[in-house]
Amino acid sequence: MGLRIGSEMPKLDKINWVSGYPEQQASKPYLVHFWTLDCSSCIELMPDVAALLKRYDGLIHTVSINLEGEDEEEVIAKAKKAGIEAPVGIDEETLLSDAFGYNFIPAFYLFDANGSMRYFQQGQDHVATLEQRIKRLLR
Repeated sequence: MGLRIGSEMPKLDKINWVSGYPEQQASKPYLVHFWTLDCSSCIELMPDVAALLKRYDGLIHTVSINLEGEDEEEVIAKAKKAGIEAPVGIDEETLLSDAFGYNFIPAFYLFDANGSMRYFQQGQDHVATLEQRIKRLLR
């Protein structure tokens, strides 16, 4: 069924973290980003996502989750090339992606400091929309 506004953030410990490990604490808002290597929209948006994450570094926790159990080294290289410095995980068994319940990728889930979902965006929507929601949440 997936998450709805107000849903509690699922635990992030069920997947293979290949670059860094997420902090899961309720001290800051959290952004969860889902993507794949074969999604052209995902790859095109990654530099914009990386720039967004840099602007809010220290203000929000972020993770970048690759789907479909793709090659670890290729996932790390693609994220690094795009400038993604957040922890990167691979959801090989779709445990986490099933809990979130996305329909399209890229997908972004924004949670408040209490772990309650406040916004979600999927597909090719512009990163500027996501940034507006982050700003609103940080007020």
